[in-house]
Amino acid sequence: MPKVTTETIDAVNTQTDLVSLVENYTHLEKRGYDWWGCCPFHNEKTPSFHVIPDKKMYHCFGCGAGGSTIKFLMEMEKLSFIEAVEALAKRAGIPVVYAEGQYQPSADDTFKDALLELYQKVSGTFHYFLLQTSEGAKALQYLQERAVSPEMIERFNLGYSPANRQWLFAFLQKKGYSQEFLARTGLFSTKYPQIAFFSGRIMFPICNRHGQPVAFGGRILEGEGPKYLNTGDLPQYKKRETLFAFSQALPQIRKEKTVIFCEGYMDVIAFHQAGITNAVAPLGTALTEDQVKLIRSFADTVILSFDSDWAGQEATYKAIKLCRLAHLQVRVLLIKDGKDPAEILMQKGAEGLTYLVKNSILDNDYLVQIAAKRFDVMSPEGKAQAAAFLFPYIEVLESDIQKESTLQRYSADLGISSTALFTDFHQYNQTKEPVPPVQKREAQKHIALTMTAELRIVLAAAANPHLFKTMRAELNSDNFEDPAAKDLFIVLEECYRADANTYDSLLAHCPSDTLRSAVSNAIIYGEFAENPEKLVRDGIYYIKQNALQRQKELIVRKLQAAHGCRSVDEIQQVNELLAEKLHIDKMLAELKETM
Repeated sequence: MPKVTTETIDAVNTQTDLVSLVENYTHLEKRGYDWWGCCPFHNEKTPSFHVIPDKKMYHCFGCGAGGSTIKFLMEMEKLSFIEAVEALAKRAGIPVVYAEGQYQPSADDTFKDALLELYQKVSGTFHYFLLQTSEGAKALQYLQERAVSPEMIERFNLGYSPANRQWLFAFLQKKGYSQEFLARTGLFSTKYPQIAFFSGRIMFPICNRHGQPVAFGGRILEGEGPKYLNTGDLPQYKKRETLFAFSQALPQIRKEKTVIFCEGYMDVIAFHQAGITNAVAPLGTALTEDQVKLIRSFADTVILSFDSDWAGQEATYKAIKLCRLAHLQVRVLLIKDGKDPAEILMQKGAEGLTYLVKNSILDNDYLVQIAAKRFDVMSPEGKAQAAAFLFPYIEVLESDIQKESTLQRYSADLGISSTALFTDFHQYNQTKEPVPPVQKREAQKHIALTMTAELRIVLAAAANPHLFKTMRAELNSDNFEDPAAKDLFIVLEECYRADANTYDSLLAHCPSDTLRSAVSNAIIYGEFAENPEKLVRDGIYYIKQNALQRQKELIVRKLQAAHGCRSVDEIQQVNELLAEKLHIDKMLAELKETM
C-alpha cells in the first residue's frame, strides 16, 4: 500500500471540519465549546457521542468509539487509511502527495482497477442491448410485464446479455483486452474461456458502496439452467460482504436508521419503485455476518422481507439471530399467499407495500407465530418442541432483562409455566457454548493494555506533543521496560522527526488499535491536561532511575555468579563489573540531586 506524506495528513486534518463531517451521519448540538449527539456507531437514545473541534477528536462514552478525523471516516465508511485520506483530501480540494513520490500501484491494484473499468463498460453494453436492440426486446417486455418502470431500469442500469455465448469474448478482444486478462474477469466460463458466463439473461449490475459495478446477477428468460446466476468472488468483489442496491439505498438507510433485507433483486426494485428506498438484498445466499456488519454502521433497525415458505422461514430465523447478535432491533414483514413485493406493487400499488412495512411485526411475535404453526402447542410434546425452537433466539438476546421478559412472554403464549420454561432454558443453555455478540468477538481480537507508570508518562507526552522534545532529550527507546510505552515513544519520535505534530499523524503511526485507543482516550479525557510539564519531568526521572537500577541489578547478578573466580581473565571481568557498578551508583546519585 502507498504511504501519504505527513504534510498531506496534516493538511487533511487542518482543512476538514470534523463537526461538519460527523453531521453527515448524526445530529449534533453545541454545548459550550464541544458538540454532542447520538453515537453513529451504536444504537442509543441519550446522546453520549462527544466531538471536540479544537482537538479534531471524537469519543463515545457509551460504546467507547473514539479517534481522529481520518479514523472517523475509516470506521463510518469502512475504508482503509489511504482511502479515507484520499476521500477527505478530495472533499477539501487537497492534492494527495505520496511518501515515495508518485504512487505506483501494485499489479493487484492495477488488475482491480482494470476490472472496475471493464465492469463499468460491460454494464453499459448490457444496458444498451436491453433498450436499443431487438435481441433485448423479450427481456424488456418481461420487465414491463412485471411493472418495472423505466425510471427503475435506468436507476439500476438493468441490462440484457445476448444469447450468443461467444459474442462478448470477440467484442472485448476487438476492444484490446487480452485472452489472459479476460480469463480472470469472471465474465467467462473457467472451462471454456471464450464462452460467456451470462447469456440470454436479464442483467442486474451489483455495485460497491461508491456505485461502481463490481459483479452481475443474471435472471434466465427461457430454456434450462438456474433461474439466477451470480458472479463469483473477485478481487474487487466478495459476495459475502456485498449487498445489492446498497449504494442506492444508503442515503435513506442513514436517514431512517432502518434497512429492509429482501429476498432478491426484483423485490428490492419493487420497494424502490414504491418510494421505499432503504431496501437491499443478499446475493444469492442467506444473509451473512459480514453483510450485517456492513449495515450496522448505518442502521439500528432491520426489517426482514423473505419468502413465507419453509426455506424463507429458516432464512428469516437465521437472519434474526445474526442481527440480534449485532445489537440490531428486528422486525419481520409478512406477505401472505406466496406473493412477493413485486406482485403487491402491481396489485395494490405503492400504498400496499407501504402498509406492509408500517405493519411489520417484532421478531419475537413472528417466531412464536411460526412455532404455533409448526408444532401442536396444545400437547405436552408440542409445547416442548415449540420451546426448543424458540430457545436459540432467546440465547442471542443482548441482556438478561430481555431474555427474562421474552421467556415470560412465551410462557403465556404457549401455556407453559414460567418456572418450567425457565428451567428448560437454563438446561439448554448449560449444554451450549455462549455465543458472544459481534462487538465482543471483535474486541477479543485485541489484547488490552496494562496501564503501567511508563505508559502513563509517554501518554502524557502524546496528549501534549510539545513536551516530547524534552522527553527525547533525556530518554531513548531502550530506557523503557513496558513494550507499549516503548512502541509509543518510537511513534512520537517518528512524528517528531517528520515534523508531523497533529493528533491525526500520531494516531496514524500507532501500530495497534489498542495503543491508538489509549492515545485517543488520553487526548479526549484530558487526564494529562493539568500540569503536564511536572508529570513529564517527574516521569523522565522515574524512567531513568528504573533503567539504571535494572542495569545495576544485572551487574550484581553477574558479580554473584562470578563469586570465587580465580583466573586472570575472570578477575579482570569482575573488576570491570565493579567499575561499571560504581559508575551507575554515581549516575543515580547525580540524578537524585537534580530532583
